[in-house]
Amino acid sequence: MQEKTRKLIMLISLAVAVVVAVCAILFAANQEKFGGLFDVAFWVLVCYIVCSLLIWLFYGIISVTKKPKKAGIFAGVVVLVIVAGVLLGLTDSAMPTDLLQKYSVSVSASKLIGIACYITYITVIGALVLMIYSAVSKALKK
Repeated sequence: MQEKTRKLIMLISLAVAVVVAVCAILFAANQEKFGGLFDVAFWVLVCYIVCSLLIWLFYGIISVTKKPKKAGIFAGVVVLVIVAGVLLGLTDSAMPTDLLQKYSVSVSASKLIGIACYITYITVIGALVLMIYSAVSKALKK
């Protein structure tokens, strides 16, 4: 039962991450046409981050009691993803000033949104790589 719940939570988390990534890509690709997606992408991203942190904390607490070594590795990976997102987001240039004024967004908020987008991209790519690796390794074992 626990395995089915874990798979369901991971699928929901991945689906939300894909929605957030698509909204962010559409906004970045054509900001004039999809400018209305800015608010939607921002709040979906906030919800995704909050849900992901709650899921990570929940599974982190469970795994600390059962497997402390894996919990330490997991915590390290989470910290690496956050640090990589922050470094990429801070080095990236801000949005053009006309868009910042049009959407009433400050430069610091723009940087935070960029950081959150990079963390989402890294998480989605990591999840996809791990799913492909898992499927290939299962196929090779048969």
